[in-house]
Amino acid sequence: MLLDLPTAARYNAWANKRLYAVAEQLSPAQFSEDRRGFFKSVKGTLNHMLLSDLIYRERLEKKPTTFTRLDEILYEDFAPLAEAQFAQDAWYVAFCEAMDPEELEGTLSFDTVETGEFFSLPLRNCLTNLFQHQIHHRGQTHHMLSHAGLEPPPLDVVKFSSGEE
Repeated sequence: MLLDLPTAARYNAWANKRLYAVAEQLSPAQFSEDRRGFFKSVKGTLNHMLLSDLIYRERLEKKPTTFTRLDEILYEDFAPLAEAQFAQDAWYVAFCEAMDPEELEGTLSFDTVETGEFFSLPLRNCLTNLFQHQIHHRGQTHHMLSHAGLEPPPLDVVKFSSGEE
């Protein structure tokens, strides 16, 4: 990712709001329907994205993770899931904007959730990985929404950079 991290965090929040604005048009059955995605449904994929944000936040706050699986369903219903996601997006924007650039050169050490594998990586790389991970799963969700007959908006950085809402 070539964006600086505060911009990447703002882009992430912007793209999530655009994607969620379309996803909220799904009925509860459509939201939960198996669409053959890696996390099966729109619900599963959006929950995984939030879960990833929460896991990384725990790591950043030096707290032990409270999660044991990457496919946990944190919210069955759309509205509380959206509210929780937007709260995390705001937290990441504030966190990245408040960071001292020197801090990004430090390391973040953690064990992975499902395998317990240990990593100690530059913080910059970890945050970049998180935002790229979200892009990947937004793409999957975008595809599932298209197949549900909806028209997801463009999520390109070019649209974000131009100030398009």
